[in-house]
Amino acid sequence: MPAIEKSPRIAVHGLGAMGLEIVRILHGRGANIVAAIVRPGSDKGGRDLGELAGVGALGLPARGDAEQALHEAAPDIVIVTVSTYLDDAQYEIFSAAVRAGANVITLAEEMLYPFATDNPRARALDTLAERHQVTVTGTGHQDAYWVNLISVLAGSTHDLGSVSGRLSWNVDDFGRALAEQQRVNATAEEFAVWQAAAERPPTFGHYSLHALAATIGLTPHGTVVTTTEPVIAQHGTYSKALGATVPRGRLLGYTDTDTLHTTEGVTLSISSQGSVYGEGERDYNEWSLADSSGLPTLHLRNSDLNTAHTTCATLVNRIPDVIDAEPGIVTVDRLPQLRHRSLRRPA
Repeated sequence: MPAIEKSPRIAVHGLGAMGLEIVRILHGRGANIVAAIVRPGSDKGGRDLGELAGVGALGLPARGDAEQALHEAAPDIVIVTVSTYLDDAQYEIFSAAVRAGANVITLAEEMLYPFATDNPRARALDTLAERHQVTVTGTGHQDAYWVNLISVLAGSTHDLGSVSGRLSWNVDDFGRALAEQQRVNATAEEFAVWQAAAERPPTFGHYSLHALAATIGLTPHGTVVTTTEPVIAQHGTYSKALGATVPRGRLLGYTDTDTLHTTEGVTLSISSQGSVYGEGERDYNEWSLADSSGLPTLHLRNSDLNTAHTTCATLVNRIPDVIDAEPGIVTVDRLPQLRHRSLRRPA
């Protein structure tokens, strides 16, 4: 089991459900957390990081002055768990860390493969990171379960015609903001109006398919096509994230199905359902591979997953890879194989 001889200096920016789970994992490994950052005005500002995470006082208050906190703490790497997309606010968070001379690792889904949408902020951030000789990488559950496991599976085939994934994740594991993003508790009519009028950013699957194509060695042809279907409550279902019961007939979330064609003739698709779970439902990933005639060749199912935990644990295990990587934005297809890491403690 490969171990880390000494923990890098780590800052955590964003102390929501994911950020605090990461703090618990880091604390369990004896990692050296040197700064905790929240948005200015947050009610978590000034509170002890360990108490927020439920691991006991660490003597490290959460701070809203990001640039000053980074300057004083001088971290080797900053973990960012703030939002999904590389928008102006997210860019400022990343660039502040880069200008402070720190590497960045994030759960922001767009950062799994930010060049897929030709986002000008990605090009600017790549240039900035190269100038400061640090690395920026997006990772998470997709790294292992939607990209690397599947590329290895594809590597065991002779004739590859299609790769199709179906997966489900519990909205309640990720907090209120994501529940609202998944339109939880909307009526079917409200969802139809939103769907018709919304200028939605690319889905999580969009970036994952581009990362998967790059890892397998395929060339995308055309754009990702997305279809979306609501998940309707068949009975009253309590949402922990909203703190309310979703009545029968309202949305528990929705399913996005993304499809990407390649110049090699291989079709990639992911159908991702994000919804509030009823009793007995569990996360899963299911992948099927077929040959060029459509004949099924391989099947993989990962059942009863804890997606929230694997998301955070993957990020923590990727920290050494990101610190060791070349400068710039480095996507997971360019990193070594994901593996478990542990901090080596004195005997």
